[in-house]
Amino acid sequence: MAKETIYISIVILFMVGLGILGLLIGRSIKDPDDWVAASQSLGIIPLSGTYFATIVSATSIVSYTGYYYLNGWPGMWNFGGTLLTSFLAALWVAKRMREYGDTTFPEYISRRFGKTHSLLASIVILIGSVTLLSAQITAAVVVIRAIVDWNPILISILVLIVFVLFTAVGGMLAVAWTDTICAYTIIIGVWAMAINFLIKLGGFGSMMEGLHQINPQYVSAFSDAITPLTALGWLATWGICNFGAPQFVGRFLSATTPESASKSQAITALMLGLFITPLLIVGLGGRLILPGIEHQDLVFNSLVTETVHPILGGLMFAAVIAAIISTADSLLLLASTTFTRDIWKEFIKPEMESNFELNMSRIVTIIIGIIGVVLTFMQSDVIQSIHARAITLMGSSMAMLVLIGAFNKKITKAGAMASMIAGFIVASIWYSLGQPYGISPALAGPISSGLVMIIVSSFTKPMTKEELEPFFPEEV
Repeated sequence: MAKETIYISIVILFMVGLGILGLLIGRSIKDPDDWVAASQSLGIIPLSGTYFATIVSATSIVSYTGYYYLNGWPGMWNFGGTLLTSFLAALWVAKRMREYGDTTFPEYISRRFGKTHSLLASIVILIGSVTLLSAQITAAVVVIRAIVDWNPILISILVLIVFVLFTAVGGMLAVAWTDTICAYTIIIGVWAMAINFLIKLGGFGSMMEGLHQINPQYVSAFSDAITPLTALGWLATWGICNFGAPQFVGRFLSATTPESASKSQAITALMLGLFITPLLIVGLGGRLILPGIEHQDLVFNSLVTETVHPILGGLMFAAVIAAIISTADSLLLLASTTFTRDIWKEFIKPEMESNFELNMSRIVTIIIGIIGVVLTFMQSDVIQSIHARAITLMGSSMAMLVLIGAFNKKITKAGAMASMIAGFIVASIWYSLGQPYGISPALAGPISSGLVMIIVSSFTKPMTKEELEPFFPEEV
């Protein structure tokens, strides 16, 4: 049997299995609240699984493998912020956000600061989530075309069908459990490939010696390409801006209790450690096993198709598809609920009936998926760049509403609005200027947002005790 047949067979079986599971779960979903947030009933295991799988997207496997391949150990800084996010969430943020009892991120913003803030946030979320969705579809095309020479449009449509199938029908509950399966598939697949590489290279020490011979900077903490300032930018992108990415914050809101929200993040941090370690080994070891690859997004496919047994290769491709699906379904769910619940129901038709809302959410899921496919063919950047830019713009606009706004009662409505606008504008300008002085927009945007929030709040009308009481009951 040709290896391409083995690859596609494993991937198809995996995708069909997830689709069937989503349909079975979806049969029990009758209420919009169940579809959106599983009635805040997710336990620690599915919650940590879905959070991990949402963070670990196609970017994390396909593009990061190439990043480590091309940059050596200094490349590890691009994942430092992700670990930081989970630790901060476990210690403070997840529990705090869950205590408020909101279902969606814009709902929290609306209650904390006002409907106008929520509308602005919802628009940013829609733009960001569709952009991130297109990055996942782009990755799916790249991966599947390494297996079979199908037309990119056909691949996009097939992948979209799988995304939509269990997201539109099963909602958050289906997403959570399919994500959990995807999470463990990802970890098992990456570890299997890492162990295979270490055996081929004669162990970790031999791999390090080989990398040092190629370029001593490959085994250092920083390099000419990845300076301490670059590392700080990565920490900010994923360590700060993730708190403005509602596909992550929304997971905190779906926990059974504030305590389970916090504990799930601690488990997620451990899972991330179990993922990034072998992924680094794959990228670094791949540099020695198959040198000469120049394009970042082609490294993973080349390593899988040319260096490992077809069955292991099929497992790795299934792991990538798992990462793609687990992130894409969350983005579809996020975008559809944002439009249906946080925009349409909140501002246009508040008296919308439950059945109509549920059906509308499912239809919007399909429409947004189609938009994501169209946008896929308009993107030309590396997948990692698309992903980072979308997270940076959302984070620059909204992260401080969580990191400061959820903990400081002195933040005013005017301060929050000025913060959102300033963060988004500064990050956008910083990108357009080519990141002056080597400073990442993920630093410039959130720092500007936070400073503006504090300064404007100091000179504007405080919120009333009645407005603050749901969030700071012990202080007002």
